[in-house]
Amino acid sequence: MNHDIMTRAFDSTVAVLDKVDPGSLDAPTPCQDWDVRALTNHLLLVAAALELAGRGEPIPDDHWAAEDAGTFRAHAAAATALWAADEAWNRPVRMASMPMPAPMAVSMLVSDVVIHGWDLARATGQEFRCDDDVAEAALAFVTGMGEQGRAMGIYAAEVPVAADASALERALALSGRRPGDTTPGGGAAH
Repeated sequence: MNHDIMTRAFDSTVAVLDKVDPGSLDAPTPCQDWDVRALTNHLLLVAAALELAGRGEPIPDDHWAAEDAGTFRAHAAAATALWAADEAWNRPVRMASMPMPAPMAVSMLVSDVVIHGWDLARATGQEFRCDDDVAEAALAFVTGMGEQGRAMGIYAAEVPVAADASALERALALSGRRPGDTTPGGGAAH
């Protein structure tokens, strides 16, 4: 994971968020129990978390319960500016009470931006496009943390995909999403 991948992951999701029709906020998403409104709020919180971490501030438990984190674009821009500095990558990130290496925290949060960007695109009838290396970064994280994510209820059961599936399709499948299914609802965990 690096600054450039983070920037391009945000760009891919901003492209989807910019086209969300306010009339679709109650529509279902591939995320269990989340409509478009809840998913959009979660994406805002992920971007805000990356901004906090980039400043060296802890991400408190109650951060994830916030109703409004401002705008995704503003937090994404602030986060990418902060993570452009080498020192951001060299200090631990505190998520709630758990410190973790910055590259691991960034990989987790940026993978969330990619996977939930796809969720939002699917829920709103859009196509999600991200560069192959951005998808590979998300795949690497989900591959390494998939079992733990399933045990925590963050990911649903792995879904089989074709042998020639793209990196994005494999990451989605490992997180319990059905990349080839175009119906808006779903049963993937968060």
